[in-house]
Amino acid sequence: MTRTDGFTLIEMLVALAVTSLLMVAGSTLLVQTLRSGNMVEQRTELIRDLDAAHSLLRDDLANATLRRTRAPNGLDTARAFSGGFSTLEPLMAFTRAGWPNPAGMEPRGDLQRVEYFFRDGLLVRRAWLRPDPVYATPYSDRVLARGVTDLDIRFLNQDTWTLDWSGQVDRLPHLVELTLVYGEGDELRQVFLVGGAG
Repeated sequence: MTRTDGFTLIEMLVALAVTSLLMVAGSTLLVQTLRSGNMVEQRTELIRDLDAAHSLLRDDLANATLRRTRAPNGLDTARAFSGGFSTLEPLMAFTRAGWPNPAGMEPRGDLQRVEYFFRDGLLVRRAWLRPDPVYATPYSDRVLARGVTDLDIRFLNQDTWTLDWSGQVDRLPHLVELTLVYGEGDELRQVFLVGGAG
C-alpha cells in the first residue's frame, strides 16, 4: 500500500468540525455584538430624550412667574401656578417668562402658558401661543418621556413638601420634585428650582 499526497477522510472531518465550531462561535459573537449595539443605541436615545426633557422642565420652572391665567375653558379660577394629581389635569400649569422672540418678529410678548400632562405612560408638555388661551388658541404638544409606568410629583412650600399646589396667587413653590418610574423599576428623580432662573 503506497501513500499519496493529500488528506485522509478523518483529517478532513476534523478540519470541517473545527471550522464549523469557529463559524458558530464567530456568528454568535456577531449576533451578541449587534444586540449590544442596539441596546446601547436605545439607551443613548433614551438618555438624550431625558436630557432634553430635563432641560425643558428646568427652563420652564426656572422662568415661572406669578402672573395669573385662566385655563382654556374660561371657567376655572385664574391661577399663577397649579399642580398635583388632585386637579386631575393638567399635572402642572403656569405662566413662564423668557419665551424668545428674536428681534420682535412675532406679534406677541415673552409670556407663555405651559401645561404638563401624564397620560398613557407619556409625559407631555403643552405650550400655548398666548398666556390667556381659549379653546381656539393654537398650542404645541411635545412628548418628553415615554414608557413611564408611574409618576409622582410634590412641591416644596418653604420647609414642607405637599402633593398638590392649589394655585396660590401670592407665591410659587420653592421646588418641584418629579419622580418617573419606568417598566423595569428604574426610577428617575429630579428636583427643579421654581422661579429662580437657575
